[in-house]
Amino acid sequence: MRKAVLLKNLLIKKFLSIFICFFMVLSVIAVTSPISARASYVDTNLNTFIHDADPTPEGVVGQDMQLTVRIGYNGKNGLYNPKTEQINNVRVRLSQDQNLINTNGIVPSANRTNPYDPDDESAESEAYNEGYQAGAARAYNASLGLTYPVDGGVYPLEINSSTMTQEKKLGTLKKGEYVEVTFNVHLRSDIKAGYYGVPVSIFYDVPENPSGSYGSLNRAEFINISVIDQGEITDPASTEKESAFAVGENQATPAASYPSQMAYTVNFRNQTNRTLYDVKVHMENALDPTKEFQNTAYSKASASKQFPFEISQSNYDQTFEAVTPEEIITPAYVLNIKKNAASGYYPIDYTVTYKRTPDATLQSKETHTFYVNINNPSMNDTEPDSTREFNANDRTKARLVVGSYHTEPEAVFAGQPFKLFVEIENASTNINASNILLTVESEKVDNSNVFSTENGSNSTVINSLNAGESKEVSWTMIAGAGVNPRAYAITVNEKYDSPEFKNAEEKVTLDVEVKQIPRLSCTGFDIMPPSVTVGSESNVMFNINNTGKVILYNVTVAFEADSIQNTSAYVGNIKPGETGNVDAMITGFSPTTDDGTIHVTITYEDINGETSSQEETINLYVIEDIPEDLERVTPEEADPAKASSINSFIIPGAVIAGILGALGIIFFIRKKKKEKEQKQGTDETI
Repeated sequence: MRKAVLLKNLLIKKFLSIFICFFMVLSVIAVTSPISARASYVDTNLNTFIHDADPTPEGVVGQDMQLTVRIGYNGKNGLYNPKTEQINNVRVRLSQDQNLINTNGIVPSANRTNPYDPDDESAESEAYNEGYQAGAARAYNASLGLTYPVDGGVYPLEINSSTMTQEKKLGTLKKGEYVEVTFNVHLRSDIKAGYYGVPVSIFYDVPENPSGSYGSLNRAEFINISVIDQGEITDPASTEKESAFAVGENQATPAASYPSQMAYTVNFRNQTNRTLYDVKVHMENALDPTKEFQNTAYSKASASKQFPFEISQSNYDQTFEAVTPEEIITPAYVLNIKKNAASGYYPIDYTVTYKRTPDATLQSKETHTFYVNINNPSMNDTEPDSTREFNANDRTKARLVVGSYHTEPEAVFAGQPFKLFVEIENASTNINASNILLTVESEKVDNSNVFSTENGSNSTVINSLNAGESKEVSWTMIAGAGVNPRAYAITVNEKYDSPEFKNAEEKVTLDVEVKQIPRLSCTGFDIMPPSVTVGSESNVMFNINNTGKVILYNVTVAFEADSIQNTSAYVGNIKPGETGNVDAMITGFSPTTDDGTIHVTITYEDINGETSSQEETINLYVIEDIPEDLERVTPEEADPAKASSINSFIIPGAVIAGILGALGIIFFIRKKKKEKEQKQGTDETI
């Protein structure tokens, strides 16, 4: 056995030596010929601590996003499982390892040796050897945490101090315990839509134990993010992903009467654009207490409003190997109704789990509700029992929902009025509602309402709403002038009557996006020199102050006039409260024929890429060039006496010409300034 292990390790070493040499050659080629970067979905099977969130974090090219990851370990999957039941002093942050943050699309070199002893038969060593032989570089590189495990991977985030210094302290983390952490990041504007791997570092202390490593350790593992193009969404500020499955589409509510069995199916449609694997539909055998059971008849005191079916088997799970996009799966059920089940609509919950890749270790999970209608005449009363204590669940009431809502104008700006339109719908099939009082309530920031109604009244009334009917109501509102640009909640409180239920109360929350108008000012203009000759340059410097509450993106400054060569300067992004510096060189093109005005156009973009501009002016005069040398007669071309007199004449002449030129500039500037003042006076008089 010992010889077999040694022989196996020897073969592995030879294979590794050959592969490392081959990989070094590829690395040299990669450095000399950069790989065209492309987006890729990272297989996280080798991860121990860092896992994809569900749903996968999603952002828009060139915009801010929240990157959420799951932290935890189960002691089974991954290469670095500690030998203890918990890890301490857990800290998580975005990796700063430059071998992982590869922004050039070049795969770093992996010239490393096997980190495990050749005689080591541990699970980590076996995983290392098996992975290296099966995928070689991927398992090897990922196990060491040194290289990007995707061909030509691109780091999709903008690297700055605020991004890389975010640290989440989790304290002690027990085996089997998972915690979600969120980082605020900004996506690069020069990447394409697709999936990207992002490295995340975890630092942790392993308590001393007799069977494994201990002390302070750290690992870097990859998670996935989804990046979409701005053109693929209608509202870039909202990119929340919907559930993978749509449930019960185009299906009537199943119905059955005791003592017959209830036989029915539930439609689950894969509404994503990818195939989902190992899909399992699990029917919960208890009702969610937060979801309403709806009576269809007066129930006897002995009637049960709990889970309505006899539980005759341990579970009713149904598994599907793969579900393609738009495919509909239909789990079927044949169930016996409980003898004491009350008549009514029951909300049956189904938990669906699935994998996004065939070999993924992390499962995504979502819960859906599907109603069934049960009629049990033996549990019905002909009249309500007036002696019983009142129970809200014994009375049927209408279900009022918000069918849709919108604002006019569509874009809501801070400090400006808008109209909120809300469509209230009675979703009940046979229960009417009346005396409907609707009151809007705003989210608060620093104990102040974000939204207020223009006339002070925040309530409106609908006299009646029949089953299936809908009506539109509206409020004229205004958003606070000083709020930050983001979505804020407006709660619609409903109070209404139904034939069997008086003063029912419900509430619905709406999100309204508030935008801020970009604002900027320019200060500190410095033009040196204030006048130049044709072909000479003047240095123009000034500050652009962001006085608003939104980031000014891609700020550019353009200088235009007939007397200069048109030019521009790129300033970049300017955050609220910060200043961008302009430093540009302007070259004289032709003599000034007006008052020397140079038009300065400041252009910038908002978060949606829409362009705005602001005009400023400066003054710069351009004059004709004064020759450096005047023609002079050399001593060789005249007799010495004449040469002496000519030289003595030319030198003072050059000085005089310079003085006259300078005086000419001064007189020209004064003349133009006087003409401009006279013109302004005339305009004011008019």
